Amino acid sequence: MKLSDKAQQSLDKVVQQFKNGDISAISKVARIRLDPQAPALHWSLSNKVLSIMQSGELDCRGFRQWEKAGRRIKRGSTAVYILRPIVIAAKKTKGDDSEDGQMCIGFSAVPVFPTSATKGESNTTGYEPKELPELVSVAKKFDISVEYVPMLPDRLGDCTSDGTSIRIGSHSPSVFFHELAHAIHAKLSGKLEGKQTETQETIAEFTATVLMDVYGYSDHTGNAWNYIAKYAKDPIVAISKALGTVEKVLTVLFDEDV
Repeated sequence: MKLSDKAQQSLDKVVQQFKNGDISAISKVARIRLDPQAPALHWSLSNKVLSIMQSGELDCRGFRQWEKAGRRIKRGSTAVYILRPIVIAAKKTKGDDSEDGQMCIGFSAVPVFPTSATKGESNTTGYEPKELPELVSVAKKFDISVEYVPMLPDRLGDCTSDGTSIRIGSHSPSVFFHELAHAIHAKLSGKLEGKQTETQETIAEFTATVLMDVYGYSDHTGNAWNYIAKYAKDPIVAISKALGTVEKVLTVLFDEDV
């Protein structure tokens, strides 16, 4: 059975990763907790791995499934593909006896879309905190999409390089503040680098630390120091260089938080 070009490209990419010895997706799948309503709960392990390796997310659904959840696919979003077995009725023979059975004669590719490719007033059950952190309204004013989704174990959140969308995999307000700082930084500078850098991470984390203090959350300075130290040989120097941009980001946030 011939798959569509897009489906074949996606599946070839996954196969190549396995050929290169990358089987980390299996352990990632096992460590992600899903929304109880997510169809992926009932998928085979192979389809879960296909989803993770193509999109970085496990909660992927078809058009109708997202509509049922109160969300719709964003224009221009790219599907990922899982496999559905093609089963036909067949006779099973045991000696002189035969009985009705089924036989798999192949697979068809099924397009599904990750949570980050959807939008809508209804949030997916189980991911969003009961009480949203401060400044969520500011994100909306800047048309920054905020999605709470199950993330891979090696990250708690991420932000697109143009600052239009952030994903959060934790209910800690510090994670939201960190990614929001990235988004505002992107809008001020035009675009962020598509990777984690000392400057960008220092700006985001130090901004988040200030916001944690302003809004009366627990002391975050120790965590921030350790985080920045992963990227900078001297955190004090890195923070000093970042302060000018941190001030600009905070000014934008506070000016809009009215």
